Amino acid sequence: MKSLALLLTVTFAALFANTSDVQAVPAFAKAFKARVTDKSKNADFVAAVTAAKCNLCHFATPESKSKKQKNDFGKEIGKHLSKKNYTSTRIREEAAAVSKEFDAAFSKIMAAKNPSGATYQSRVDAGKLPGSVNEK
Repeated sequence: MKSLALLLTVTFAALFANTSDVQAVPAFAKAFKARVTDKSKNADFVAAVTAAKCNLCHFATPESKSKKQKNDFGKEIGKHLSKKNYTSTRIREEAAAVSKEFDAAFSKIMAAKNPSGATYQSRVDAGKLPGSVNEK
């Protein structure tokens, strides 16, 4: 019984100890907030982003709420930013370089066109979320 308890404790500790990949996604959200949301003067857009939370880039279905399901905006971010390159350690130790990378990536992302042909920046300027929430 003691061996089982020890095994479970070690297993849970190992699962929760590796959090570097998990912290990268909030870094993207923080970068979007600093570069897009905070600069917007459109209160409807800011409210929509706040309400959307993770659905800014992801979508959920009744069958699955996996964060691997990305909407068109999330896929565009994935083309320019890879979460494996933005560990919490790198973000902390190379803050200036990471900031420049985020600036360059978000300039490209916001200028890109979504599947309907509108740029993500034009959607933001119109007070809409850049991606399609809960749509494939």
